[in-house]
Amino acid sequence: MNKVEIEQREQALQRAGGCICQKCGKPFRAGQYAHKIANKEMWRKKYGSFIIDHTLNGEYVCSLSCNQSVDVGSSYGNHLEVIADILIYEYQKMWGADGIVALSDKLLEKYKQYGINTGVENGTEKN
Repeated sequence: MNKVEIEQREQALQRAGGCICQKCGKPFRAGQYAHKIANKEMWRKKYGSFIIDHTLNGEYVCSLSCNQSVDVGSSYGNHLEVIADILIYEYQKMWGADGIVALSDKLLEKYKQYGINTGVENGTEKN
């Protein structure tokens, strides 16, 4: 993050006085921002700043213990879930429900290319 982004995050935390911890539900005045995918150089290099700094990759929490419980660890599968949430959110923001359908169609096509059976055909489950 650059200096401006750090200042913006600090200002947001200061404005968050009287908030509720998104992890434990306790009220707090001076919270901290907890990343789901850790804000580490290796993850930033792998996924880019867009993913690491995205609002869906974090929560405002009251304490270090809540901060640590937000981290999804180094599990690639957990990272993919967070990234999928971000991509779905961004597609919906840009193109609405049609964007989600388009994204779903693209994913199904990719699965077919790799020979992966999803149990879904033309957007509906096969019985």
